[in-house]
Amino acid sequence: MQAETLLSDLFHHGLIKVYGEDAESFLQNQLTNDVHNVTETSLQTSAWCSPKGRIIATFNIFKRDNAYFLSLSQDLLEHVIKKLRMYVMMSKVTIEDASQSITHFGLSGEAAEAELKDLSKDLSVFKVAGTVPRFEIFGADIDTENNQTSKVLTENFQVAPENHWDYLNILAGIPVITQASSEAWIPQMVNYIDVGGVDFKKGCYPGQEVVARLNYLGKTKRRMYHIQINSGSLPAVGDSISSHDGSSNDKDAGKILNAVINPEGKVEALAILKIAEAEKKLTLSNNNEAAITMLDLPYSVNAD
Repeated sequence: MQAETLLSDLFHHGLIKVYGEDAESFLQNQLTNDVHNVTETSLQTSAWCSPKGRIIATFNIFKRDNAYFLSLSQDLLEHVIKKLRMYVMMSKVTIEDASQSITHFGLSGEAAEAELKDLSKDLSVFKVAGTVPRFEIFGADIDTENNQTSKVLTENFQVAPENHWDYLNILAGIPVITQASSEAWIPQMVNYIDVGGVDFKKGCYPGQEVVARLNYLGKTKRRMYHIQINSGSLPAVGDSISSHDGSSNDKDAGKILNAVINPEGKVEALAILKIAEAEKKLTLSNNNEAAITMLDLPYSVNAD
């Protein structure tokens, strides 16, 4: 084991299993990305939108044993399953909660890829975007008597701090929609075009006209930024950010999307900001002492 290789327990993430004769076509008609490109060896970023183009949930999608699995925020699991089932109608599709039946880990570090080669071939392993090499790992059914996935992983790798994977998502500029931000933002506002979460050639899905119209005919006034907040107190999803131009009138500049306490004890976050306000002095609206500093994203943004 090398010290820089860290294992993140992702059992707290929600996992939806979608299977049946019409599973692929069903998901193709619902999600923002081209489900035809999902394979047993690829992990796809995608989202499900409302008819108004607002993101209900974001997913990582993969195939395993002739089924599709959608990883999402745990607090949206029941809501999304219930709503997706409403669209099944006559399709031959089964949608169920797989959160407690599949092991789910993350492995990160410069040596992670080399060390993964020694693990069981029964695992589904996918490389995901990040500023350091990292992989999502899905194992055999938890209830299987001979399942040794959890034991092998925890015995061979150093366990990461609880929020480590969330921190890596923020460093990578990967937005995660939770219950508190569901149906608040369209894909362009959370940089979902820039992280490969939308395919404009795949055809219709809920909200597709809104998303496509903005992409081809309009320009978003908001986008997602990577920020650091001079505070040791974690803000909530949706907390407001204010801009200051030297006058007595503060302006609403945006909202927090995802936030963690970074290794230096400061708040690091992804925030949706009005582009026109982003270069001004920014603070949390409920704490003018919590100054905000802009940090880099690891990709270019079309809205710039």
